[in-house]
Amino acid sequence: MTAKVSAQGVKGTLARAIAALPASQRDVLLLVALAGLSYDEVAQALDVPFGTVSSRLNRARKKLRRALNGTNPLLDEEETHR
Repeated sequence: MTAKVSAQGVKGTLARAIAALPASQRDVLLLVALAGLSYDEVAQALDVPFGTVSSRLNRARKKLRRALNGTNPLLDEEETHR
């Protein structure tokens, strides 16, 4: 429940941060996070090397963490303080 409330609190910020990503990073992020594809599947779908998928996803995650001030809305408060 706490994670859901936390996620809703950053929904607008997260949506803006995702929209601001370069298309190549956004595509990889959405294919992994929403479609549940593996890195290999994303590489095939986008016709890019595996390493490119990994680096694009890493860059996208860093940008999103910065946009959310280092917080992860999927962790509840107890996990955040561990």
